[in-house]
Amino acid sequence: MKDNAKYILFAIILSVITIAISHLVQPEISFNNGLGWDGVNYHQMAEQIANGEQVSTKAPFVSRVGLPYLVAKVYPDNIKSGFLYLNWFFSILNSILLALLLARFINRKWVIYLLVFMYITQWHGYHRFGTFYPVQVDPLAISLLLASLLVLLKRGITLLDIILLSVITLLGTFVREIVVIPSVLIIAKAYFYYKKSKFTELVEVNKLIIFLPLIFFLTIYAIVALSVEPTNSHKFYNAAADMLYTKSLFRFFHSWIVAYGAVIILPALFYRKTIDYLKQHKIMATYIAIIIVFSYVGGADTERIAYWGFPVVFILAGRILDEIGLTKANKNFLYALLLIQVVSQRLFSIIPDFPSDCNSTTVLLTPIGNCFPYLNLFPAHSELIPAVIGFAEWSAVIVVLWWWKRGMHD
Repeated sequence: MKDNAKYILFAIILSVITIAISHLVQPEISFNNGLGWDGVNYHQMAEQIANGEQVSTKAPFVSRVGLPYLVAKVYPDNIKSGFLYLNWFFSILNSILLALLLARFINRKWVIYLLVFMYITQWHGYHRFGTFYPVQVDPLAISLLLASLLVLLKRGITLLDIILLSVITLLGTFVREIVVIPSVLIIAKAYFYYKKSKFTELVEVNKLIIFLPLIFFLTIYAIVALSVEPTNSHKFYNAAADMLYTKSLFRFFHSWIVAYGAVIILPALFYRKTIDYLKQHKIMATYIAIIIVFSYVGGADTERIAYWGFPVVFILAGRILDEIGLTKANKNFLYALLLIQVVSQRLFSIIPDFPSDCNSTTVLLTPIGNCFPYLNLFPAHSELIPAVIGFAEWSAVIVVLWWWKRGMHD
């Protein structure tokens, strides 16, 4: 308990420092007066709710009424700042929940501190990205996902677990569709126990009650869909089919690497340990599999969707760091990974504006400097040449690390 208190304090202090520094040095995006792309729809919804009007904007955004409603009620006179402040709060909460989740699976304290540091200081995480692009709904959705994983990633299924997941799913359905995942995972967890013939031993509830969170999701989603007015004819299956047909595998893999940096390279290099661990923790494997599929078909912002897998990716990286022998050679390997992560996280750089007059891009794993086309930060949206250069750099780094790792002693 004392260690958990230290992790919580560390997460809060570092979150506040990171947010303060970012708010001091990071300019807001110019596009659409600081609302960016999706933010236009969320801001419009909050305005409509504050004015007592019918909620009406583009789908799928129009069904994500939870945070716009909260902003409209708490900050009706300054909606953009309301999104910023509430998302900061949820981002701080997320760093705390992540620390508690990591502490459940990782023994070395420095590993937990390091991974929490990496999460908080990631350039596209809301702690830093929020000042640049304030109007989002993801931080609250992530809070609910992390809370659900704290319930799911333990032994057994109790009535209290079902109640908690039902509440999380009920609230999450108003926030973002991705929060359907916990209701799927609890069914998968029961299935895995059933296959092991441990159902009656480890599952303390009736089989039908397992489906309660999913029923909540479907019911609430239907009610929300009937209550709002989309201004377009968006259908998820049509959008998914389009992504499946048009999304490049090269950009897809590159996006996953850029989203995490060395944090995801570590479990990839030690893939045997990673596979063994996922076999032991099938809920983690199911969660990351869902995120992989959804990041391919769920939208054009591959990096953002891929990063929703961070709870499992960070646990996997932490387990490797937990078990690796701290010989001098191994420490040098870890120092190299840390340097790569610092560079790839753009730890000392701000996010460039969009639109801007900067045309050239210098790539060092990710684009470096502060003056280059903003979209080149994201392989899913980048110009081809910077994307190819970045992917080639990552490929070379992975080959070198793989060769280096072969000479290590676990």
